[in-house]
Amino acid sequence: MDNTEKSILNKESKPLAVCMLLARFYPVLGGTELQAQRMAKSVVDKGHNVFVVTARLKNLKKYEIVDGLSVYRVYASGRGFISSLFFCVSALIFLTKNRYKYDILHVHLASSHALIAILIKKLFGKKIVLKFGGAKKTGDIGASLAKPFGKLKLKIIRKYFDAYISPSREVYEEMLLSKFPKDKIFTIPNGVNTELFKPANFTEKMNLRKNLNLPDARLICIYTGRIEAGKGVKILLEAWKNIPNEIILLIVGKGTLLNKLKAAFPQKNIYFLGEQTNVMRYLRASDIFILPSLGEGLSNALLEAMSCGLLILASNIGGNWDVIIDGHNGFLFDSGDINQLTKKVNLIIRDYEKFSEISQNARATIEKDYSFEKITTLYEKLYRQ
Repeated sequence: MDNTEKSILNKESKPLAVCMLLARFYPVLGGTELQAQRMAKSVVDKGHNVFVVTARLKNLKKYEIVDGLSVYRVYASGRGFISSLFFCVSALIFLTKNRYKYDILHVHLASSHALIAILIKKLFGKKIVLKFGGAKKTGDIGASLAKPFGKLKLKIIRKYFDAYISPSREVYEEMLLSKFPKDKIFTIPNGVNTELFKPANFTEKMNLRKNLNLPDARLICIYTGRIEAGKGVKILLEAWKNIPNEIILLIVGKGTLLNKLKAAFPQKNIYFLGEQTNVMRYLRASDIFILPSLGEGLSNALLEAMSCGLLILASNIGGNWDVIIDGHNGFLFDSGDINQLTKKVNLIIRDYEKFSEISQNARATIEKDYSFEKITTLYEKLYRQ
């Protein structure tokens, strides 16, 4: 073995040193935060060194270990621009002081703290990676363009990062339209812990319903996620006016529209459960998962529901296209179409027993393409590269 081969082997066996930078983290339970936490933990479990830098929210510790993952919370105060400014300055100071602890800075979302990563690269030669989130108006590019100086921010980000991660085909296409360099874009979907999110047999499902104080209904449908305008929850609730009363709908999550929607839709077969830390148990207690979003990057909630073997009904949007083959491992409906959503829900609940193979295909899809084991390997490869 010559010196070059030895060098390559040493490089491939050496543990990675990665810092993940994002504005919000546990106990915030949004899609970005959960995916960052789970993927970081998965990379740590493979023997690498990963820590998280995030903003310190009220009553949270400066440092703690979350599920085996080191989390540093730096100073941030106020709201909006002021909070963002404090976080960026504090993060820059922390990352400078601790620059020998990481080789790669992995930024989540194309927000203002992405500019801090660029400074770190310029000052210390670190490699910087940026993962994009959603698509359309609520996505990184759409949200940036809607703000003052957003176009300039994207121009700077486009110039200096070493790699960009797209979670879905739609986000990838948005990035190309915004002139991000094609050779630096890597499509890596979100991952799922298939050992945790797994199907429940009939007995397990009934026991879960009892323990969670859910009705012993014939069928339970569920939505999990944020209760915000872009998630289409109101569309789902409007459709539920024409669904038989014995079919239960669980709404799991919190958001600015929660109280308003709860007051507007008082039907007895709709359960607003708020934010839950044990979403997995509610999924395994349910039969059908409905995702009415108007725009997504790649929904964690969708992947988790598929991993639990639920029958899937999702809006025909980017992200969902990447995962769902209509009639094979789930069903799609036209985004925003209340009438079509109502018809498809009624069709599914009428013939639910006929669709067991589709639920099995959903689980198989996750096992094949979206397990943490596979996704973590893709991240390792990117980091090494």
